[in-house]
Amino acid sequence: MSVMAIATQTVELAMHKCSLALGQGHRVIVLARPWHGVRTLSTQHKDAANSEQHDQNDMASKVVFKPLFSLKRKQREAAESILTLRADSVVKRQGDAWTKPHQFGDKILSPAQQYNEFRRFRKQTHALGSKVEKRYVPGELIANPPGPEDVTLEMLMAAQTHLGHCTSIWNPANSRYIYGARQGIHIISLETTAAHLRRAARLVEGVSYNGGIILFSGTRKGQMEIVTMASELSGGCHLFTKWMPGGITNRDVILQFKDTKVINHMDHEIKGFDTYKSSARPLLPDLVVCLNPLENYVLLQECATKGIPTIGIIDTNAEPSWVTYTIPANDDSLRSVGVIAGVLGRAGQRGRDQRLREAVQGSVPWNTPESLRRHMKKEVLAALRKKKEAMAMMPSKGEGEEEDEHELLRKRYDDEMLDVNDEEMVAILRKASIGY
Repeated sequence: MSVMAIATQTVELAMHKCSLALGQGHRVIVLARPWHGVRTLSTQHKDAANSEQHDQNDMASKVVFKPLFSLKRKQREAAESILTLRADSVVKRQGDAWTKPHQFGDKILSPAQQYNEFRRFRKQTHALGSKVEKRYVPGELIANPPGPEDVTLEMLMAAQTHLGHCTSIWNPANSRYIYGARQGIHIISLETTAAHLRRAARLVEGVSYNGGIILFSGTRKGQMEIVTMASELSGGCHLFTKWMPGGITNRDVILQFKDTKVINHMDHEIKGFDTYKSSARPLLPDLVVCLNPLENYVLLQECATKGIPTIGIIDTNAEPSWVTYTIPANDDSLRSVGVIAGVLGRAGQRGRDQRLREAVQGSVPWNTPESLRRHMKKEVLAALRKKKEAMAMMPSKGEGEEEDEHELLRKRYDDEMLDVNDEEMVAILRKASIGY
């Protein structure tokens, strides 16, 4: 056996012992390989460069990469790779890349122009992601609700109106409103929601313009402020407690002790109708807006019995045939309900404001109810009859009374004045009530 083979076996045996010692947990001092001794005894001639390259290749072949088993080690390796990539990118940018003109689109920029462009871009983008702005304020929907013109798909999605219920409890009658399903939850079509919401807003605006009574009902927890806000905007009524059965179908008994107001074309209360209010029947709403139809089935059934149109928020588990005008949306989220109620309230406010503006100019879009008209005529006839009796008991000419004043009274309360309009009726009743 040659000297070269003996030296090689000796080195391999020493390395094998070292590896066994390391595997068993012992500390071993590894000496450098005696390559100079091998080269001295060897008959082959190698230069220094080839020997160093052979040494590096041999050491690289002996390196064994350990697998990454822990999450922290993987994260550390990823961070090191990112830092290495950043350093490599910096190194690549050094040199001639920053000293030569480059073409950006149709322009050729010098190094100074490139640096100015870099500073401008950094100034514009250095603050991106560093500030967190509040995009949703819970009280904003009540203090400043959106209007019908503000309805967008982005706003409806941000309000979570597209989230339905679990696919296992859906109502097949709502399949035309459902866009699809995701992770076991039905997704409501936002385009359908926006279209139905605009239609309902137009209906509320028309009813408010014609002086109708709008009832907003929301009996779930947290909906009290929402229905109160919507009713105040539209000038209607609100209900945030449990509906009393028979409030519409048996209103003569349930609402017999409730007060009624008589208002003019400017929505101001008119005094002197105590007799009429004591004998008049309780009023019915002209439109009912229900924010949670599942809990107000009795109310919706009574409205259907009396022919009162209804608007309701229909979720994927609700019955769309309970209401007249559906708004497919999420009825469990207060934000979704607040957006819809705010839009309807703003629509009612717009119709009422338009009616009041036209009333100032003398245009009234509604007529006096027939029951109130008959009562006014009856009261006017009774007042004229009393005045006539009083005039008959008066002398032909009172003491200190001029002839023209007596003639004016005779013309005022003559039988020819029985055919009067509504304004004159109200004026005569007002004077009669205060003792003129």
